[in-house]
Amino acid sequence: MPLSRVRVVLVRPRGPINIGMSARAIANHGLGGLVLVDPRAFDPEEARWHAPGGREVIDRARIVGSVDEAVAGAGLVVGTTARRRRFDWPLWTADQLPAQVFAQPGETCLLFGPEDAGLSNEDLEPCHALFTLPTGETSSLNLAQAVTVSCHLLRQHLALQDPPAAPRHEAAPTGLLRALTGRAEEVLRLGGYLRGRSPEQVRGTLFRLLARLDAQRSEAAMMTGMLEHLRWTLTHPEHPQARELREQEPEPELKGPG
Repeated sequence: MPLSRVRVVLVRPRGPINIGMSARAIANHGLGGLVLVDPRAFDPEEARWHAPGGREVIDRARIVGSVDEAVAGAGLVVGTTARRRRFDWPLWTADQLPAQVFAQPGETCLLFGPEDAGLSNEDLEPCHALFTLPTGETSSLNLAQAVTVSCHLLRQHLALQDPPAAPRHEAAPTGLLRALTGRAEEVLRLGGYLRGRSPEQVRGTLFRLLARLDAQRSEAAMMTGMLEHLRWTLTHPEHPQARELREQEPEPELKGPG
């Protein structure tokens, strides 16, 4: 069932009522589960009172300490937001979100921020795209309402579609892409490229570029290995193996005047 591959991630939720109501929406619409990132004052028993039909979702909820840990195995990560962001993430509409979610074969994480401030730019770093629910002039939705509407959009889209085509390949999970961009950032720093540039912006640009390329797990793992080898060479310039590698490089071809 495609919806069982979709997890709801609540980042720093501030109380058990919204957690319980979100769990109820997850159970009602058949999504794959709930992940809580650093929840504040989480009372599981009170949350269960607000989750009729969704108590099992509360019982099986994962509690983790960071967004990266919550989304590490996901092939697609979408952050919900009600405001414009400094960096240029793809922004999906209510029609685009379900189509994009069901187009990829791996797990999807939908991120929702804390009730008072929403997701920070740091929270959004692992996201492939952002999603904004259409509203009137007042653009702030209650956390549980936002979860419920998002779940409904996915369920409604699925009910109207033909059976999905077989997946093409296993997409690289977000955790692997984050490791790859981390290695790339380190190599760029060692090479001096980041001097005078924002590491956060460069890292985000690389991550979104890799996400658009739809890399396979094996491809992302190979690229991570390449960058790790380059990083090692740059940090051990006097090691015999590094000198040997430099000596094996072909001399540049010198061209005389034409």
